[in-house]
Amino acid sequence: RRQRQDVYKRQIYILLGRFIQVLGRESSFLKPNLYLWIFCTCDVVSLVVQAVGGGMASGEADKIDGDTATGTHIMVAGIVFQLFSITIFVVCAVDFIRRTMRNRLLQSVTGSVIPLYAAMVLSIMCIYVRSIYRAVELSQGWEGYLITHEVYFIALDGAMMVVSVAVFNFLHPGWILPRGKPDSYKTEVPR
Repeated sequence: RRQRQDVYKRQIYILLGRFIQVLGRESSFLKPNLYLWIFCTCDVVSLVVQAVGGGMASGEADKIDGDTATGTHIMVAGIVFQLFSITIFVVCAVDFIRRTMRNRLLQSVTGSVIPLYAAMVLSIMCIYVRSIYRAVELSQGWEGYLITHEVYFIALDGAMMVVSVAVFNFLHPGWILPRGKPDSYKTEVPR
């Protein structure tokens, strides 16, 4: 389940970078391609740390009186790092949204990208809620309240991922984003 979330997050990083190309550099303080490089690197580091912790916990779980605490703590560290990096991404996305609204950049684009823009915001929010849930869930341990009550998993993990992915089945970026060179996206807006 972690790998699927990371694939969808990469698509969001790419989509945000594409929006920055479409709307212009004034819509972000980072270059469009940096979103993918910075946040994918953070995701890879996080996954490696989680895998190491998971392997250690799994190895201890098979032993009589095995202590899974060290492996679990390492997994939690990986999840917390991932939550930290996605929090930074959310801050960047909020800055992007603030800049596009303040500068009325969406009005200057040919075609209607507002539904896709809204889909991206919804998807980011769902992924963020899921990331918070996962950090809290595993920090409670293998016998914690959240991990032992399936309703939270369904609502805060599964449903969040379904929404964050399904929205793009109806509002696919390939159908909505303008084609061509970034300079051709903009139209003059009378002021």
